[in-house]
Amino acid sequence: MKFFTSVILLSFSLGLVAKSTMSYRERKKQLDGKIALVLELKEHLKLEPEVGKSSVESIRDQVEETYRVGKRAEIEKVLTLAEGEILITQRKLCIPMEEVTTGLYQKAMGHWIQMENDEKSGSSRLEWDTKDKIQRYLVMAKSEKDHAKEYFLSGNYQLSLHTYKRSLVYSLLTLRTQKSEIPETYQSADTAWVQPIWMNLHKQKQNSIQEN
Repeated sequence: MKFFTSVILLSFSLGLVAKSTMSYRERKKQLDGKIALVLELKEHLKLEPEVGKSSVESIRDQVEETYRVGKRAEIEKVLTLAEGEILITQRKLCIPMEEVTTGLYQKAMGHWIQMENDEKSGSSRLEWDTKDKIQRYLVMAKSEKDHAKEYFLSGNYQLSLHTYKRSLVYSLLTLRTQKSEIPETYQSADTAWVQPIWMNLHKQKQNSIQEN
């Protein structure tokens, strides 16, 4: 516990040094991106990130209000406090993100193993391009999941969360390619993140068929 606390304090301290040369606009832009990602994961995966005295929404609102009408010293104080709160929230959110990402990957892999067994037994047949897509998506899902854990251990919680999200996208693409049911827990994420990609892929495929 002391180790993780030290890592957070060190990361935050280094961040403050870097931010000392940044404008308030740049700092706020970075903070806005971090808050938006936390709220996005909270909305689509129904995760409740643990926070300190304030919710992520109230932190966002306070930053917006102070940045709009506050004085220089007030803006500095609010940005610094908000950056610290969000850093801690991101770290705590990485833990359930690893769980949901691992769970979905295992489900997609389990379906793939069953499909391979069915093909070997002769009960079903898979097209080569379908098999290739499934295998590539599974490789990417695992690779992103492993990288996300590495980013977490290095203290880069923002990149860790982004990478866990990418792993989820690849696992969901796997399930869609397998024509497997999307678990209810992930349906909102599938609609928001994967459906636009899926529709674009099929549009490109259809255009390619028509051109040929």
